[in-house]
Parts: sequence; C-alpha cells; structure tokens
Amino acid sequence: MGDRAILFITRKYPPSVGGMQKLSYELTTRIAKERRTHIISWGRNRRWLPLFGVWAFTRAVYILLRNDIALIHLSDSLLAPLGLALRVIRRVPVVVNAHGLDITYSNCLYQALIPICLRRLTCVICNSLYTRSECIKRGVLVTRCKVIPPGIDVDEYTTRLPDVERETWLSSWGVRSPYRKILLTTGRLVRRKGVAHFIQEALPLLMAQRQDWVYLIVGEGPERRKIEAAILAYGLSQHVKLLGRVEEQVLRAVYALADVFVMPNIPVPGDPEGFGIVTLEARASGVPVVASDLEGIREAAGGPEDGILVKPGDWSAFVDAINWWLDREETVTDRERRRERVRAEFDWSVIIPQYLALFQEMEASYRSQKRSRDADSN
Repeated sequence: MGDRAILFITRKYPPSVGGMQKLSYELTTRIAKERRTHIISWGRNRRWLPLFGVWAFTRAVYILLRNDIALIHLSDSLLAPLGLALRVIRRVPVVVNAHGLDITYSNCLYQALIPICLRRLTCVICNSLYTRSECIKRGVLVTRCKVIPPGIDVDEYTTRLPDVERETWLSSWGVRSPYRKILLTTGRLVRRKGVAHFIQEALPLLMAQRQDWVYLIVGEGPERRKIEAAILAYGLSQHVKLLGRVEEQVLRAVYALADVFVMPNIPVPGDPEGFGIVTLEARASGVPVVASDLEGIREAAGGPEDGILVKPGDWSAFVDAINWWLDREETVTDRERRRERVRAEFDWSVIIPQYLALFQEMEASYRSQKRSRDADSN
C-alpha cells in the first residue's frame, strides 16, 4: 500500500489499562501489518502525562524530519493542539479519534482551545453518530467528521462454558447454586454508569418478582463505596457481587456465563457515554443487552434481537426488559447468531479496512490539493 508511513501518537497505551488503551493498541498493531508505521505512545503513570506533550512533540519532529510520513493520527481530541503544531513542521493530513468525553469535557479553557484546533485538522474520526453531533455543535465541519465505531476481536469471546467450568467460576465468586440467572455489568464504576441507582431503584422491584438471579459487577472506580452502601442498605449481599477489576480470562468467563447484560447509565452533564464498547463484548459472547436509551449506547446495543433500550431512570421498564430476556430461555443458536451479527459489523477485520480507506482518501486529497497549489504558483 505504498512506502510512506503513518505516524501514530497516543497518550493512552498498554501497559496501562482501559478502553482507549485497548483501541489504540489494536489500531496501531493491526495497521502496522498493512502500512509502515511509527508509534509515539504513553502507557505509564498518569502523574507524568503533562510531560508527554513536550516529549511527543520533540519525538514527532525528529520522526517527521527523518522519515517520509504520509499522515499523522492522534488517539484523542486532547492531542489536537499537538497535531496542529506538527502541521507547521510537515504539511501532511492530521486525523484524530474522538470518543465523547474528550469532546464534551466541561472545562472553560478546554472548550475554548480544543474545538478551535479540531476545526483545523484534516479529519475527526468519531466513534458514534452521537460523538459526531457533539463535534458539529462545536463547529467542526460535517465533511470533516467521519464515523468509524470501535472494533472488537470477536474470537476473543465465547458464548458458553462447560458445566464444570461454570460451577467452578460461580463458586469462586461466592455465587450459591439456587441463583441460576446471571445479570452482568462491566466497566469503570463512575457516576454516569448508574450502577448505584440501579441497585437502589431497580433491584428491589426485581427482587419482589423473582429471586432466581444474581447480579455481578466487574470493574473499579470512585462509585464503589456508594455501590457497596446500596447493597448493604437494601439487603442484597447475597444477590449482588462486586468482583472488582479482573483479568481478561475472568472477564471472558463472566460474559459467557451471563444471561443479561445491563447498562443502566444515567445522564451526567459533560460526561457522556460516547459508544459503550462493553455492550459489544457482551453481544460477542451472545448476551442480550438491557441499556439506557442514551448517547452513543444506542448505536452499540444492537437491534431488537440483541437488546432493549429503556428510558434512563425508568427502573420499572428496566425490570420488565430484564424479565423479558430471562423468561425467553435463549438457545445456544440465539447466542451464536448474536455473536455473528457483531462480527459482521464490528470485528476488527471489518473496522481496519475502513481506517485504511479513510487514510488513503485523506492522503489522495492532500496530494491533489498540493498539485493544485503548485500549479497556481507556477
């Protein structure tokens, strides 16, 4: 696909852990199989992150002056000023990924600076139509906003586990055998996820109707203490289990065991859910979704065969949707079909060609503009 290279700059990268880190790693390593690449990354303690901008700029200038770089890719909108500065060094296309919070972050200085820079970059790759709309609100041209959703490696997940392995996992989490239906939420425990509200408002309603369930929560975050307090206050310690942060092997197992994936987000000004990749992980494991009809979640939860979207805060409707899925008694075939729908739309084998095509389009457009400028100057 040509000898010219792509320069990737990312401030969130392994060994640090998170959705943006995983996306950056998968994107850079998979693109590297198709194109020559240079990667400037930061995967260390966030305490030193402010120094990353200085180091990344210095490193990028060195790479730009010594290599034939065709395009610069930035991992998120916070890096937009860096990309703008680098265009002074080398006139090449600069594209950036936008995730949601990096667009809506409610800081006056941030909102004064970042949108101005984004408007001057070549292209903003939005993870959802919701994120795209937020970019457009801030003055980014519609023609410069492209939607490419996050990718997922569907083959990392499985739709079922052998009975013996199932019982081993459940026992390790302290789940007693009478609870046969498993509700699951995964992700960072922050306010917008709505987990504490779900426990306080929805689970007592569900408990009044049936007791054949256990709710597993995977993740850590500032809301943990509030969630623990809600569990104790409503006497749900036997029905709600906080598993904390887990290894990938454990995460794949808990998805495979789940009967319903719950994403009970609530609106939090300035802190949106740009997409909701955990719903893709659940669906890739064959798990149906009950989620808030909110922001980018709408585009991740799938159609009626994959999920039910509920008005945020309508806890009675949440319970009705959960009961609908639990009473449906899904088959192995149902779960496999759900998995294949995710593969067809979101597997990295589908997403990477979209990035490559966009990069080629940006490069070709730049070359055409350069030829026009050269012709005008002559």
